[in-house]
Amino acid sequence: MLTKVRKTIKKYDMLRRGDHVLVGLSGGADSVALLAVLNRLRPLYGLALSAAHFNHKMRGTESDADEVFVRALCKSLGIALVCRSLEERTRPRGVSVEDFLRRHRYAFFERTRQETGASRVALGHHQDDQAETVLMNIIRGAGLAGLSGIPPVRSDTFIRPLIDCSRREILDFLESEGLSFVDDSTNTDERFLRNRIRIGLMPELESRFNPAIGETLCRLADVIREENDYISRNAQDHVARWRGDDVPKHPFQVPVPDLRGLHLALQRRVILEIARGVSAVESAIGFEHVQAVLDLAAGAKPSGCLDLPGGLLVARNYGLLEFRRAEKSGVRHRSERAPKDPGEAFTLEVCIPGTVRIASLGMSIRFRELKRVPAVTATAGRAYLDRDRIAFPLVVRSIKPGDRIQPLGMKGTRKLKSVFIDDKIPRALRGTFPVLADTRSVLWVPGVRLSERVRIGEATKRVLSAEII
Repeated sequence: MLTKVRKTIKKYDMLRRGDHVLVGLSGGADSVALLAVLNRLRPLYGLALSAAHFNHKMRGTESDADEVFVRALCKSLGIALVCRSLEERTRPRGVSVEDFLRRHRYAFFERTRQETGASRVALGHHQDDQAETVLMNIIRGAGLAGLSGIPPVRSDTFIRPLIDCSRREILDFLESEGLSFVDDSTNTDERFLRNRIRIGLMPELESRFNPAIGETLCRLADVIREENDYISRNAQDHVARWRGDDVPKHPFQVPVPDLRGLHLALQRRVILEIARGVSAVESAIGFEHVQAVLDLAAGAKPSGCLDLPGGLLVARNYGLLEFRRAEKSGVRHRSERAPKDPGEAFTLEVCIPGTVRIASLGMSIRFRELKRVPAVTATAGRAYLDRDRIAFPLVVRSIKPGDRIQPLGMKGTRKLKSVFIDDKIPRALRGTFPVLADTRSVLWVPGVRLSERVRIGEATKRVLSAEII
């Protein structure tokens, strides 16, 4: 199994020598095997290892026993462990228990990664998980993204070294290594769709239709993932071209002839990209909503409008489609703490990777770490920062009196007010600019200035991309 994991790591470029890897450790067979494998491979890659355990507190004493187990395991291996418990108990309406726990778990992993300085988070998903996910999404009627299954690498941060290993291989490895693990009693609870698929449907498909159904579904996911990525990149290019380099303001306008000139697959995808960027967090923009927008664009009437989930309004005005968010939709937007108007102060914490959405300003800023150092430092709507020079935590917030920035090429700092005056930006418009700041100062004002303090250079090892979308 070690050889197979090494091939997977190489295939997906999961690790670089000297990486600090944070292992998501539940105590189950998959995560214990993952920790053991990476511990064995540690000298080969020069890895630093630590672990993180999220106690969901959903199974009473059983959950606490899992935490006791992982603490003992990490102590025996000499691996640092961070444990946290679920604090938020109120689950939003329409969000399943599984999704609710997953969101909090991933948020915990990302926070812990930043706190520990880890460059990767390793998770224990394996081949059987992948096959079950694809089948579950087929049953739910998912599109290409769902049929792509679990990505081996997500956002250049989350990696899944066991994704090509079967559950049987993992159990055999644990037995050969003399390693114990804990069993999650909810894995046999058939109220959950995944459990019904694993316990009932997969064995039936293997015995009556295809003995290699697991490998077949995983191969399908690999092919669809590549094709989905190709379509997604093309769609994003078109959206970026319509958006331009300026700070976006809603309504987002799309020329109808340009949209209709695309292949139908691309039409659907660009509409979905724009809609998800404008609508609210709980919105479920689905196939029928995308099709309604296409029908509006293709109809004989030169004007019309649609009221879609998440407070999304789409209007056609002759040759233009306009996407905007309803001003008084009564929904909670993706950026939950966003202000109601540009004049109200706001502070939004940044997760990497992640997207901060500022409802009042009609914009979103996407953050991700890049593999390569770009040739430029900033454009009007995008900035590249030396991540290692940032004093975390990082926030997107409204401008405060006395804010200062060290403009590119300068040794000292200047007040933002003076910068705005020099750039002849009217006082009335200054409140429409968000700022990116760490604990020391302002780092970036989109379309205005980037700080010298976080400028990328020859010594830069990790690049943070901040992009208005």
